[in-house]
Amino acid sequence: MNDSRPAVDWETLQGPYGPASDVPQLLQTLRSEDPSARIEAEEQLEDHVQHQGLVHEPAAFVAPYLIDLLADQEAPDRLVAYRLLQTTIDCVELYESLMPASDVPSLDDLAQQRSDFWLSRSTEWRRHGGPQSVVTSPCHAAAYAAVRAGVPVYLRVLQEPDRNLRLGMANLLTSFPQEWPAVAPVLAERLSVETDRAVVAKMCLVAGLAGRPSDGAIVDALQAWRGNSDRLLHRAALIGLVGTLPAPDTSLLTDLSDCLMEPVEDCDSDAGVMANATASALGGRSPNSVPQLAGLLLERMRVPDPRRHDFLALRLLLGLTFPDGPLPDGAVLDDLSPRQQEVVRVVVDARLLRQGAMMPRTIGECNLPHTEEGLTAWCAGQPHEARRVHGV
Repeated sequence: MNDSRPAVDWETLQGPYGPASDVPQLLQTLRSEDPSARIEAEEQLEDHVQHQGLVHEPAAFVAPYLIDLLADQEAPDRLVAYRLLQTTIDCVELYESLMPASDVPSLDDLAQQRSDFWLSRSTEWRRHGGPQSVVTSPCHAAAYAAVRAGVPVYLRVLQEPDRNLRLGMANLLTSFPQEWPAVAPVLAERLSVETDRAVVAKMCLVAGLAGRPSDGAIVDALQAWRGNSDRLLHRAALIGLVGTLPAPDTSLLTDLSDCLMEPVEDCDSDAGVMANATASALGGRSPNSVPQLAGLLLERMRVPDPRRHDFLALRLLLGLTFPDGPLPDGAVLDDLSPRQQEVVRVVVDARLLRQGAMMPRTIGECNLPHTEEGLTAWCAGQPHEARRVHGV
């Protein structure tokens, strides 16, 4: 371990199972030449870092040592450091936005506002005190900051020969959009020389999920992969461009609408990963930056497919067409704009409310009737009397 690092009083750090007094020895064992010893140490360290998906106090203090291990080209297994860092970042719960504040809400921001409205109407929610500001715990904030401090190392390792390390670094970098000015030039250079399919796709997703509107080398690098004969790489490049182009073009949005709405049998498949990444990248855009998207999504929703689930698309569509938030109580169909009426009728005609529990809630978040019978009657001009949600 780094001898120049300030001493840590591990005995005072409480993990899920008690003091972290054995952590220094476990960190040393990660450098052992014995693979079985490393595996056992990794498992025990993970128990100190997190429990049931929540990070604990030792995580922030373990991360710097893992970053040192990751940077050490002589270490017997650097991937173990990556796995523990990724576990930490996956378990951190942050309630503040990672992106700079903007006067223009994104589609994700609008979705959160609609969700808050829905919860505010819940009797169960009100019984527990109603909406309350939630802030990130100091433990989680410290763990995130400690892993973020490794970004310069992650960028160096991204340029090394081991493809598994490169893939891991791209995974980590997705979590740090604040570091985009440092990430973009390295990503652009790597995309111009990278040949591994999975690494290229993951690096494109970094741009889509953590990027900001940019110009120059990073956009050129992503454009070079657009149109690739490998559909995965083509779509990954499009997702990257959604995060970096100031104004995504119609052709790009058309292809991504297809990606978003293709039937997906396994969320962990390439198709599932691409669909979720597409939704996340588009969710970071403002409604005015992708005005063509509403029509493209509606066109596809008009043709129902029993193998398809339209939740991700509908969530985006409602942000695009109801940017002012939920309707006022007592609203009728004629109060809606033509595009809003079109959305409501597609929900009814395509029977989208039958696609699982989240679909009725998604419609209810706009203060629309959220049962098939109620929404059909409302479209026919019958008043909707039961606005309030009686439980969520």
